[in-house]
Amino acid sequence: MKKTLRLFFLVLLTCALYIPLKAQMGDKPLKVDYDKIEKFVQSQPEQFKTMILRFESGDSSLTIEELATLYYGSFFSTEYTYTGASQALVELKKKEDYENAMALCLKELGKSPCSIDLLFDAWLFAKNLGQDNSLYETRLNQVLSVILASGDGREQKTAYKVVDISDEYFIIYAILGLNLRQQSLVGNCDVMTVFDEASPDDTVDIWFDVSLHLSALDKIFGGMDLDSKSHDSKAKKRGKKSKRKAEASLIVE
Repeated sequence: MKKTLRLFFLVLLTCALYIPLKAQMGDKPLKVDYDKIEKFVQSQPEQFKTMILRFESGDSSLTIEELATLYYGSFFSTEYTYTGASQALVELKKKEDYENAMALCLKELGKSPCSIDLLFDAWLFAKNLGQDNSLYETRLNQVLSVILASGDGREQKTAYKVVDISDEYFIIYAILGLNLRQQSLVGNCDVMTVFDEASPDDTVDIWFDVSLHLSALDKIFGGMDLDSKSHDSKAKKRGKKSKRKAEASLIVE
């Protein structure tokens, strides 16, 4: 049965990777050099801003390397950030006040243009308002293509590289359509043990490189020894089901 789940996982992953940008790379993994990206963002802020503007317009000519610079570069930028929805936006979403939610979401996207959570929300709000949401679909697929091209998630050295841990959940639930059984921190990686709802006893591990998130925590908490606690961070989310699966499955095909 575990072999069946692994096959299921690989089939879903293949479907998720069926994005036009993937054709640029063939079977080669995307090389992500954080030092090089940081240097570019900090030394060429105007060029980085120009790339952001192209991304915001839905420019399909952006290469996978340029998109990687935008996604990971948001972490190093002083003008842009990488954050999810504010509490105010979450409350508007709960109230289904989509008009005001959309206005606030666009404002927050202006500061965090590559945020997967915000792009998904914009796509969802536009959909509920009967508006064209293709721009947010394009941008969301572009960001997801970067993460999915950064590795295969099978082991630590080929872990998917993400800026924020919320992106892990989006990929697990919305893209792969799986549920989370257990989460562990091993070195610089989150190991997400997932299962298919149809076979809850069969699991597979997906690895995510969370180096950027850990470095941010390290700055906040002043050199906290994260690795020493890495093997004890388990069972954080057992059997959690996706709330986004049905909606987000319409985005990446």
